[in-house]
Amino acid sequence: MILIVLFGFSFEQLKSQSIYKPTKEDRKALENVIVEKYYIATDDDVNDSIGGKLAKGSITYRIYIDLKSGYKLEMVYGYGDHPLNIETTTCFFNDTIRGESTGDNINKGNFNVHNVLLDSWVTMGGVSKFYNGVLLTEDTDSSIIKKRSQLSKVDGLIYQDIYGTIFFGNDLRFFLDSIKPKKFYTENGLWANYKYAEGPTESNRILVAQLTTNGKLSFELNIQVATPTGEPIKFVARNMENLIKENKNSEIVEIFSKYLTYNQ
Repeated sequence: MILIVLFGFSFEQLKSQSIYKPTKEDRKALENVIVEKYYIATDDDVNDSIGGKLAKGSITYRIYIDLKSGYKLEMVYGYGDHPLNIETTTCFFNDTIRGESTGDNINKGNFNVHNVLLDSWVTMGGVSKFYNGVLLTEDTDSSIIKKRSQLSKVDGLIYQDIYGTIFFGNDLRFFLDSIKPKKFYTENGLWANYKYAEGPTESNRILVAQLTTNGKLSFELNIQVATPTGEPIKFVARNMENLIKENKNSEIVEIFSKYLTYNQ
């Protein structure tokens, strides 16, 4: 088993950290998980095979974690009874020349080069070293995309300081150079940020993945969130666990959320 140390505790300690009783507000911290249809591939995109062949009918999806104001995203993880799974019925598109496994490492100078903009990756908000991802409906600073008419007015990019993505236990080459990447799965891995991540707008929606496929998308995620006072709470897609204190008072340390499971 891989032992992961993050924010002062080990990944193994995800189950054994001191018990914190979430408040009523804490239980509502995860307001939604939003799947946005960011871009629909055109014939020109499909005909451009430099960096990898884009399948006809491909759609680029973006996944946002929507948190209450004041709460911060610590990590997206899969562990033990809470696996993390991202899957398509066909394959995900990876640009094998200029693409990256995490969005914050994409070179913004390549946004208008071939199909780099449609590359699949995970992130803690960043879509390049200088831009955060934002829903198209919340984008108010025009567009730097010149090649694609769908994004000529708003591009889902906002110029702002970003949160760099770190990862443990995951083989993120899946989002870099995998042959016919179809299913990303881990029971002992995560991606995160040392400073914790907040959304770039007041709505506090944090982009965690961009995925391009012509198949049906599904996923199961688990997240750890920091409360406004810095306490960690976990939202899980299944197998909610109750830990029992020595005095036999039950405290829920994992909160089930239906939003974390998606089947297209």
